[in-house]
Amino acid sequence: MKIPATRPCFTEKEIEDIEDKISQVLKSGRLILGPFTRQLEEEFASYCGVKYAIAVSSCTAALEIVLRYFKVSGKEVIVPCNTFVATCNAVIYAGGTPVLTEIDPENLCIDFNDLKKKVSGLTAGIIAVHIAGFPCPEIEKIHEYCLERNLFLIEDVAHAHGAMLNGKKAGSFGDAGCFSFYPTKVMTTGTGGMITTDNAGLAEFAVSLRHHGVGEGLHQIVNLGNDWLLDEVRAVLGISQLRALELNLVRRNEIAQTYSMLLKEIENIRLFRVPINIRHSYYKFPVILSESVDKYLLSRIMQELYGIETGSIYDPPCHLQPVYQSRFGYRPGAFPVAENVLRRTICMPIYVQMTDADISYVSESLQACLERVSGKSSRSLV
Repeated sequence: MKIPATRPCFTEKEIEDIEDKISQVLKSGRLILGPFTRQLEEEFASYCGVKYAIAVSSCTAALEIVLRYFKVSGKEVIVPCNTFVATCNAVIYAGGTPVLTEIDPENLCIDFNDLKKKVSGLTAGIIAVHIAGFPCPEIEKIHEYCLERNLFLIEDVAHAHGAMLNGKKAGSFGDAGCFSFYPTKVMTTGTGGMITTDNAGLAEFAVSLRHHGVGEGLHQIVNLGNDWLLDEVRAVLGISQLRALELNLVRRNEIAQTYSMLLKEIENIRLFRVPINIRHSYYKFPVILSESVDKYLLSRIMQELYGIETGSIYDPPCHLQPVYQSRFGYRPGAFPVAENVLRRTICMPIYVQMTDADISYVSESLQACLERVSGKSSRSLV
């Protein structure tokens, strides 16, 4: 049996509909900025409960566009160390400096108390990352804090399509939400991204920047933009994925509930708690291993002996990436909470097509592997 960590989901009916619409795109000759892009933007904005959604080529592009709108050049932007480097890189591309923070070990999201310590006279705003499909539980407090201090708040929603806190969708709490449609995500267009916002000025700026800084057209360039468009073919994929999202989230939550039931009594792991006011989108299903377990050996055995691909959540975190160590001087120990918890976090496979038999097989295999490696680190175990 082979169990991948994740895989995109397209039903046969969805594939037929997608093929028909792609045929329409190709016959129309309109491959960019056409009716399917507008439709995806309108439906995505409505889904998230915001006024505007602007389709772009990636989440990284979305982040850079928003950061450039807020003129972060020469300023600082606070970012959790537990994120993909693209989040921090976008700050650098926009001319700013990322200032990293600690994370909350109970949910892997940004630590609000540490965040407040990092705010300085140079701080322009904050990027809060919704991790693994779990919406940052203090996002409302962070938003209030930003309003009080005239700081912008960007939500990195790459993991959390459809996730909710108190009935409100991720991507609608701050000044902007930045989504990824990368192949591994909860919904995908192959590659792509989306900006959500209620800010008309930001929306207009994003529409300009994603197409080389256009004004009334390419004959009039009013901003220093880039080629950050989402094409019509990918927009077709996005519309299909968006319309299937709610049903797919139901299945992801069912899988997570089954995992929780099967794993709760297993020794040497701890499950993350999900409060009742949160809907998790379960981009990943992370568990915390005890200190006695060698995660890397465990992952290797799961793959080689059982055919199960596991994942992790930004291990090592941003500050331990060589490029950031050389650029900013970060060293091990700078964020001890993140370093400890991420080193012990392993993610079980989760995707819509998983069967109950698949979930049982993964759970049983995990238990067997834990019994095999607990307290050991010898490579001869494999």
